[in-house]
Amino acid sequence: MKKTWTIITISIILALALSACGANASTPTMDPAAASTIEALNLQVTQIASTLNAIIVEKSATPKPTNTPAATATVTLTPEPTATATPLSGVWLNFDSATNCRVGPATYYPRVATVDAGVQLQALGRSEDGEFYYVRYFDTSNHYCWVWKGTSYQTGNPKILPVFTAQPTQAPSITPTSAASFKVSYNSLQNCSTSFAPTFLLTNTGNMTWQSIKIVIVDNTQGVTVTHTSNLFTGYSGCTIAQQQEDLTLGEPGLVSSYLPGEFTYDPTGHSLMVTVSVYSEKGQTGTMQSRVIPVTP
Repeated sequence: MKKTWTIITISIILALALSACGANASTPTMDPAAASTIEALNLQVTQIASTLNAIIVEKSATPKPTNTPAATATVTLTPEPTATATPLSGVWLNFDSATNCRVGPATYYPRVATVDAGVQLQALGRSEDGEFYYVRYFDTSNHYCWVWKGTSYQTGNPKILPVFTAQPTQAPSITPTSAASFKVSYNSLQNCSTSFAPTFLLTNTGNMTWQSIKIVIVDNTQGVTVTHTSNLFTGYSGCTIAQQQEDLTLGEPGLVSSYLPGEFTYDPTGHSLMVTVSVYSEKGQTGTMQSRVIPVTP
C-alpha cells in the first residue's frame, strides 16, 4: 500500500511540472521518451486507481451472510416409570388351614361356609373380644360372615377395625341355653387285620359346636399309649367307615374310632384302658376345649 501512494505522489508532481513548463514556453516541445514515460505513468495511475476503487468497494460492501447450520435438537429420553407394588391397605387375613365362616362372632353360631386354606380375605370389623373378624366372602348367601382369628395370620393393624357390638348379619338360629359340654361312652372294639381301634359314642350336650377331637388311650395292662387326632368325627366298622361328620352341633351324636392314627397293633381285649377324650371348638385342636376321662375294658 505504501508503494502505491509513492507512485501516485510522483505522478502528481510530474503532472504539475509539465503544466508549469507549458505555461512558460510558447511552443511546447515534447521529448518522445518523456511522452512515453508519462503515458506509461498515466496508465499505471489509472490501474492503481481502479485497484483502489475495487478495494474500497470490497471493504465497504455488506458481508454476505454465512450459512450457519441450524442447531440440532437434542432429544432427551425420559425413562419409563417403574411399576412399584403397592402394599394392601387395611387388615388382611391369610388362612393357613380351612376354617368355618359363621353368622356370628362365636363358635355356637351356625356355619354358613368354609374358607379354604390359602384364601386371602379383608377384615371389615372385629368382635368386642377381638377373637373374630367380620369378612366379605362370596360363598355365603349374603356374602358376609365371621371367622376365628386363630386359623389365619394377619397383615395390618387390627386396632384400626371398627368393633361390631351388634350382630351385623342374621340372628343365630340357636339360642344358647347351656354351657359348652358333651358326653362320651364306650361303644365297641373294631379291628381291621392286625389293627384294633376302640370306638366311642359322643353327643354334643352344650351350646358350642365341636369341630376337632383328640383321644389318648393308655393301656395299663400292656404299658402302651396311643393317640388319635382328627378334624373329622369318624367311626369305623371293621375296615370300613361307618359314619363320618365334619362337626358336632347342639344335640348331635357321632361315632369316633381311635384309628388312623391311634390304633393298637395288638388285640387289647380284656386290658385295662384309661381313655381321655377331648373336643375342640375349632379345627386343628384349637379354640375352646372340653375333656372327659373314662375307664374302658374291651
